Amino acid sequence: MQLIGRLAIAGIFVSAVCFAPALAQHEAHSENAAVGWVPREILERPVQLRHDIGNLHEKVTTASSEAQAFYDQGINYLSSYVWIEAARSFHQALRLDPALAAAYGGLCDVYMQLQDVPAARTAIEKARSLTRQITEAERQRTEIRARQVEFLEDKQNLDKFVAYRKAIYDALMANPLDPGLWILRGFADEGPAAGHGQTGDLDSIAFYQTALVVSPNNSAAHHFLAHSYENIGQTEEALSHSEAYLRASSSIPHAHHMRGHELRRAGRIEDAIEEFRTANELETAYYRTERIPPEYDWHRPHNLALLAMCYQLLGQMKAAEQLLRESFSLPAHGELAQFGRKQWPEFLLARGRTQEAFEQADILAQGPSMMAQFAGHTIKGRALVAMNRVDDAQKEVALARDALILIPASDADRLRPYSDTLRAEILLSERKSAEGVALMKEIEEQLRASPGPDARSQALIQLDSIARRAYESDEWTLAEVTAEQMIEQDPSYASGYYHRGLVAEHQGNSGLAVQQFGIAKKLWGEADKDLPELLVVRKKLTTEQSELSQSRQEYLKILKERGPARKQERASRIEVSFDPARLRGNVHAPVMIVEFSDFQCPFCRKIQPTLKSLLAKYDGRVSLAFRDFPLRGMHGTAEMGAESSRCAGDQGKFWEYHDLLFDNPDKLNRSGLSELARGLKLDEKQFESCLSSGKHRAEVEKDLQDGIRAGVMGTPGIFVNGIAVSGAQTESVFERIIESTLADVDKRAAK
Repeated sequence: MQLIGRLAIAGIFVSAVCFAPALAQHEAHSENAAVGWVPREILERPVQLRHDIGNLHEKVTTASSEAQAFYDQGINYLSSYVWIEAARSFHQALRLDPALAAAYGGLCDVYMQLQDVPAARTAIEKARSLTRQITEAERQRTEIRARQVEFLEDKQNLDKFVAYRKAIYDALMANPLDPGLWILRGFADEGPAAGHGQTGDLDSIAFYQTALVVSPNNSAAHHFLAHSYENIGQTEEALSHSEAYLRASSSIPHAHHMRGHELRRAGRIEDAIEEFRTANELETAYYRTERIPPEYDWHRPHNLALLAMCYQLLGQMKAAEQLLRESFSLPAHGELAQFGRKQWPEFLLARGRTQEAFEQADILAQGPSMMAQFAGHTIKGRALVAMNRVDDAQKEVALARDALILIPASDADRLRPYSDTLRAEILLSERKSAEGVALMKEIEEQLRASPGPDARSQALIQLDSIARRAYESDEWTLAEVTAEQMIEQDPSYASGYYHRGLVAEHQGNSGLAVQQFGIAKKLWGEADKDLPELLVVRKKLTTEQSELSQSRQEYLKILKERGPARKQERASRIEVSFDPARLRGNVHAPVMIVEFSDFQCPFCRKIQPTLKSLLAKYDGRVSLAFRDFPLRGMHGTAEMGAESSRCAGDQGKFWEYHDLLFDNPDKLNRSGLSELARGLKLDEKQFESCLSSGKHRAEVEKDLQDGIRAGVMGTPGIFVNGIAVSGAQTESVFERIIESTLADVDKRAAK
């Protein structure tokens, strides 16, 4: 069976026609000195055949077995993101067979990855000129490439992306046993600006799995499945595919890097470090042997940054600093890579080196990349807050917002939590506790839900920063919740227990503090001996806990055997009143859910189906009361939405209007609110008069203040018979509390 795998567009071009001169010779005299960011001289250097770089093979029509071998080498490097060696291999194939159209197609793929679309256009046109004797299947693959180039030349025209997808579909209908086409179908499913498994999900996984069915042990399919399963949180599956990929590609740095990814997510940090270090050693040897400067390799700074992150999680800050400094010194290729450089100034900020963080962030802010500018202004602002220069920090908020406007919406949505963190820190520094804490809570929800290959570790480090900021601002409840989230996210991360110990000490719970500090000390068993946090722990611990006498590795084994950490449910009950006029269900129901909510909050919108499901499941035994908690500092029209719902309530339509507000978030403006009222056939004049007069403003404020007194820090803030449940939790969390409460009620009734 012919195996097909490539990173960008899979295409086989077969030709028995001699055609000279080869692109490898012709392009050496081109006016352009580089393709993308790599000098042509490097891309065209002769190369030797190598082993253990993948198992892909595509039979192409050539009289030269060597040309075939170098072509196969090119597609294997391509599927592992090794752009330079892929190009060198395709050029070498062309030296041996100047009419090998498939090699020009491979160069088109490389040039697209180097972000040089004109060069890709030249390569694909050269391939098209050699199609006189190829099969229909090969011609289809040529057209797939051409369609992708056309889309990249006009990215705003989604019709061209649709044409690219259709070309893949047509080819698959004719050649359903071609694994490369199934891989391409997965790429296309990831979207116009994505692909290569890095943004894969359940839909694209199906296509990569099909590639494995028709081509068992296909190294490219295993690679892309490792990325995709990681994205959806299935770590064991991701690890399995990364190991299969590595077995076929042990000479590829990225194969070791990918296994490091999955080991890190599995909590095996030390094993992950070994893989990242192996990738680093392979790259260093490659640069030395091939005389290629590391600045042309996009992968180098990325691998250094992830290795540094692992050391950071272990408390080995000196090793992390050295690697991050080197990574920051290298050029970053592409917007996301530029944004990733923020890790260095963020590290400095977390270590309390505020002025250095400000200066390094300024380098990002002065760069040409909009994402880097956004990151730079955000971190500069956070540094200024730490210096108590809040007015200057506000200016950085505005500059970050200006940069965000110029970033595509799909990327901007993912970046927004970083600027929100700055806004929250400003609010906390201004003693605007309710708004600041609520915004931090929303950020934490977004961080923990973020997909992507590095999101889990990055979320831990961001949560660490939030916890520190929380107790520095005397927001100990936020610090406690954040510490618990860190422990739940990764039970092997010492900082979560360190922060939980500080909170327990503040609460006067010395026993819990000693326990948490003891765990932190054990998990920091391989940390820098002068790590400031570890010095604090040693000072606070007066006795060694017998339970923690094991080594770090032994204790990690115990944690794993205990199972995942669960966030503790606070058993203490809080008296929370409710408004009978805004109640769903029986006022005398044994279980009363009181929801403090914000109509503009996405997590409040997310929890609505869960609450409705609970009311249906426990009909007559559970009721729901609604109270307002508009987050004015972050949701500009939430308060007006709250007032409008009460105006609808005056006409007996509170819950109907409530549901419309959550179902139509785009209507949270004055004209939209009026439109919703008309849809319910409310008395329009009465509604408009009510809303204009501010009739219910004081009542909304009372709800807000009651919520603050009850300890609500963010929305939704929910109480089940007085037991606080923070955030948009799953239905099972509520069911545990409800079932326990109903059991108590039934027990009392039986007496």
